[in-house]
Amino acid sequence: MKKKLLVLAGIMGTPFLALANNCTAVGTTATQNVTFEQMLCTIGNILDFVIPILITLGVVYFVWGVVSYVIASDEEAKSAGRNRMIFGIIGLTVIVGVWGLVTILGNTFGTNGAVTVSLPTVVIPAQQ
Repeated sequence: MKKKLLVLAGIMGTPFLALANNCTAVGTTATQNVTFEQMLCTIGNILDFVIPILITLGVVYFVWGVVSYVIASDEEAKSAGRNRMIFGIIGLTVIVGVWGLVTILGNTFGTNGAVTVSLPTVVIPAQQ
């Protein structure tokens, strides 16, 4: 469980994903090429959906540890409940800490995910 939480925290903490925070991925068809920015937008949108679920699972895991610690009668079950509480707190701390750090760094350096793209234009002279 600890390794899974660390892997998830590493994925969420990847700095280039902070660029995909507030963008909308453009739909593509089978004949269009998917750009790197569109992939980042899609990953960012997925993470925006997944992070609250991970936080909820961390809270549920912590509460499960509290309940198992309280109702346990022997020392081995109490130890298992205590470990669940500790791993739940560590997981929540890592998830919220990385999420907050990426947000703070994004706000500090002005990379809030809004990308302004200037498209080239062609002036067509009026026909007479």
